[in-house]
Amino acid sequence: MQLKTEIGLQSTPTVGKVSGLKKTMRQFPPLAAFLIWLAGSISLPAQTPAPSPAAKPLLRNGGFEMGRTREDLWDGVDNNGFLAGERELVPILTTSGSISESSMPVSVAVGDMNGDKLPDIVTMDPLGFLRIYFNSGTPTEPKFSNAELAGIFLTRSWLPGQNSPIYLRYAPRIALYDTTRSGKLDLYVGNYWGEVFYVKNDGSAMKPEFRQPTDITRLLIPTAKDANTRWGNVFAPAVWDWNKDGKEDLLLGEGSYSANNIHLLINSGSGTKPVFEESNRSVLAFGDGREQLTPTIVDYNGDGNMDLLVSERTGKVALHLNKGNWKAGDELPFASFVNAGASPLSFGGICTISTGDLNGDGLFDIIAGKTNGRIAVSYNTGTKTEPKFSPPVELKGENVTKALKLPSGWDVSYGLPRGNYYGYASVVTEVEDPQAAPPEGKACLKFGYQASLNKIMGPIPPASYTGALVPSFQRLKPDTSAQPDASETIMRTGPANYFLLRMPGIALKADQSYSITFKVKGAKVSAAQVLLGWAATLKLSDSKTEQTGDRGAVKIVKNQLEEAGDETATFSPSGSWSEVKKDFSVSVKERRLKDPATVVVANLEISFMLAPGAGELYIDDVKLTAK
Repeated sequence: MQLKTEIGLQSTPTVGKVSGLKKTMRQFPPLAAFLIWLAGSISLPAQTPAPSPAAKPLLRNGGFEMGRTREDLWDGVDNNGFLAGERELVPILTTSGSISESSMPVSVAVGDMNGDKLPDIVTMDPLGFLRIYFNSGTPTEPKFSNAELAGIFLTRSWLPGQNSPIYLRYAPRIALYDTTRSGKLDLYVGNYWGEVFYVKNDGSAMKPEFRQPTDITRLLIPTAKDANTRWGNVFAPAVWDWNKDGKEDLLLGEGSYSANNIHLLINSGSGTKPVFEESNRSVLAFGDGREQLTPTIVDYNGDGNMDLLVSERTGKVALHLNKGNWKAGDELPFASFVNAGASPLSFGGICTISTGDLNGDGLFDIIAGKTNGRIAVSYNTGTKTEPKFSPPVELKGENVTKALKLPSGWDVSYGLPRGNYYGYASVVTEVEDPQAAPPEGKACLKFGYQASLNKIMGPIPPASYTGALVPSFQRLKPDTSAQPDASETIMRTGPANYFLLRMPGIALKADQSYSITFKVKGAKVSAAQVLLGWAATLKLSDSKTEQTGDRGAVKIVKNQLEEAGDETATFSPSGSWSEVKKDFSVSVKERRLKDPATVVVANLEISFMLAPGAGELYIDDVKLTAK
């Protein structure tokens, strides 16, 4: 028996038990002797090794059973029913003198876009999506159900000599103007980079159309002799024939520096081919330290002269009155801030403004885009010569798209910063999507496209977005920084219709083998791959700081060993669920990195392209296990 072998005894016969027991008891303590005797007297079944414990999954929420809500704003209406666009942060110089990322507002303009003599609301959100809220109400009772999307996206583009796209064209500001005197409103777009674009309305007065250019520089309106010279940023345009020569002139509010002003550029060209030369630029209104200036032009006091309203960083609206007889070089002095009752009218932070008579009472109202993505209106309750304004109210619409449910613990990119029209990702159950049929648990993750909601402008297929304005595409190596927004950073150089699912910050071990498995099904999927990138580091000593000689600046010098690697596998999903499997090893060459103290951080990525407007992919049961 096993017990006897372990203590070095021979088997004891079952005959002569008593004498054998006496002998055993003389040699061992009573309890031990009894156990030995019992083992020899009873036949025990053969023992089997205990089963090995199941491999512990290294991923959180691999079955996508847990999720977080994210608004679906393709309809231009948020979860609470308010008209809204996407939100975005950009770095600006604050009043403290430091650079800080700040929320940018939706840009707003008002005009009749479909010839029904009702004011419509046009917005461009900080990401660059142009939405038109067509007014389906009456002259006295406006109604804005949801937005239609225009097929133009100007914020993601390339600069000459750059090998990656720039995003300095974020935070666009827009204005509308009938440049060709044809009854169609064209679009002027300023941006964070200090550029201004003229986008012609190629549709009709009843059906606007703004086409995506193949070369964005063709839309550029030069405002300086040297195209590479920047004399301002966060440009906000307004257009008006200021010197009454029959040609529109360009006003520009500028952004995040304390010397902000409203600049006037006189048109020295023609109405159809405007020219705005640097020599014809002057200050129309000084900002006096105010920032994030957005101008709009209106006859404020009914005297027949066009005045200037300017929104600024705190959400207030400054009034600059035109006393008439304006000539080049004249300034419009600051008169006051616009009030709402006894207090200054405020839209609660950086905002953009436009004017229009929304309720048909013959008085202009002030419409604003806010940093929360919503649109507000302050109704004019005064007279044509003495306007008065009510506190702002946010406009409501009809939310026709369901909120998205993104998987907890995962980074998900469905192309918003790249202009991937109607793309989405959401956790779904079989009840919500009968086609899902999750192979594990009750939910799975679905990527795809929603149907266009356009009625007046017609559907905007994502294919109309010309290659995301990317001249070439090269998949980046995995980013192992484990930053929350790293998925979008990785995806910035990809085509619009590139999707990514990413789990950052996975803890692994050096010289260990692993296995990735997951289940997929889909249609019209291409360039699908799974990638695991890892970085191994071993700290040798504490970091040191060294002076760089640049105004006391220092750099941190780390004394550590580092190695990185990645492995990929492609897959081709079909219309039914199938499993994808990839084995890999975290193999390090440096002997010292085999130390148990070595830290290995990995990121898992599943990426693919979907046919614009038609492709879809389901993913479920993602596992990463040690072998």
